[in-house]
Amino acid sequence: MTKILYTGGAGRMGRVIRERLEGRYDEVVLYSRRPHDSDLLTGESGVVGGLDDLEALTQAAKGVDVIIHLAAATDEAGYSDIERDNMHGTYNVYEAARTAGVRRVVYASSNHAVGFYPAGQVLDEQVLPRPDTYYGLSKVFGEALARLYHDKWGIESVCLRIGTFRPEPEDVRQLALWLSWRDGAELVRCAIEATGVGYEIVYGCSANSERWWNADHGWRAIGFVPQDDAADHAAAVDRSVRPPEFQGGAWVAEDYRGGLW
Repeated sequence: MTKILYTGGAGRMGRVIRERLEGRYDEVVLYSRRPHDSDLLTGESGVVGGLDDLEALTQAAKGVDVIIHLAAATDEAGYSDIERDNMHGTYNVYEAARTAGVRRVVYASSNHAVGFYPAGQVLDEQVLPRPDTYYGLSKVFGEALARLYHDKWGIESVCLRIGTFRPEPEDVRQLALWLSWRDGAELVRCAIEATGVGYEIVYGCSANSERWWNADHGWRAIGFVPQDDAADHAAAVDRSVRPPEFQGGAWVAEDYRGGLW
């Protein structure tokens, strides 16, 4: 028996992942602020609650094997908003996991945790964080929190530094960071099902010929073998967008307030 719980399962990435993994697990719980009874897939049930409600989250996590934590503010905002939604919310997920006896958390981190590295510099999971925004900072916090909860309380974590999750790459930057829908679902499946995992940072991109990440260690750790390559779509990407100076692209700008996608 495998029971999993999604936070943010009705979001842009969560919906795609759930559809592609439909029926794979014995029980799937969607934990979200709004009921989604009409959107439930095979084997799914819904629990209404916010990430700010530790008691409700802990109750929902009882009997769960793996939490897939996707819920977050996905746009850059002021520090207090990011702290509330992404930092305190992630703390509650890990504290609920500890209290309820959850074995593993799959944490949706982001490329923006290392977004201030130069574009083209090849990074691995050992590089120091260089967040490009408060949003990126919150993902660094989540990775460190996951490390603490593994070292102190033994909760397994797979921290996925997700690139750009799109049906196809759309600009030059995405030729390096693209994560296809097929590969994204497989990445999450591997993060859920891999054995022998303690704490891992895993870069979430497809097998892109131009990728900026040496992802081999993390991919091997969870058995992930991506199938797609952004280069196959290179002729169709928007070349009017200037190639970025930094891996975070426009997110490094002082006044950036755009969206994640």
